[in-house]
Amino acid sequence: VNSFSKMIERLNRLINEVYKSKIKEKEYEMTALQAQINPHFLFNTLNLLYGLMIANSKKAESAFMQFIGLMKYMYSKASQDFVNIEEEVDYIKQYIELQKNRIDENRTNISFTYSVSESTEDIRIAPMILITFIENALKYGVSSHYESNIKIDIKIKNGELNLLTENDIVSPRAKGKEAGIGISNCRKRLELLYPRRHSLDISVSDNIYRVNLNIKLKDK
Repeated sequence: VNSFSKMIERLNRLINEVYKSKIKEKEYEMTALQAQINPHFLFNTLNLLYGLMIANSKKAESAFMQFIGLMKYMYSKASQDFVNIEEEVDYIKQYIELQKNRIDENRTNISFTYSVSESTEDIRIAPMILITFIENALKYGVSSHYESNIKIDIKIKNGELNLLTENDIVSPRAKGKEAGIGISNCRKRLELLYPRRHSLDISVSDNIYRVNLNIKLKDK
């Protein structure tokens, strides 16, 4: 009996050690994935600001102020596990406004909508899990030669989030393939953070690139 009890005790200890090591592996992977977000964002945004400065644009000053606001959010929230959904949506709005500085709004139409059917006080989401899809739409859906439409829609209903982005494909680099490391990064983060609680569908039809993402943010 004593031998059996000791064996069970050792087995439980071993299981706990394996479990803890798996948790640490997941934490390390999440940290690595999050670390890839900031350089990607900074590179693209600094390119935008540099272009405005070279062109001596009147938008440069306001763009810098918007950039500072985004940076404050990134460095205060990006390292957190979860943030309130309203904070994340506000960050997305600021990002879209910053990107409008490089867009000819007579040629590119951007539609952003956000709707909720419940209180969002206790609805939380992993920070910066949505921004890559929005960044992708704004990157490949804008052209200086063609008219285009970009649609970004976020809905919250019954504890579930739906993100829909649609953009005309006006960049040859976007034809026939998904975006690179950004989308791959998001897929991995979604699998780690929301296993069996999300669905992601990316499709191309009629020259429109479409992302449809659903996440169960709250257990019903």
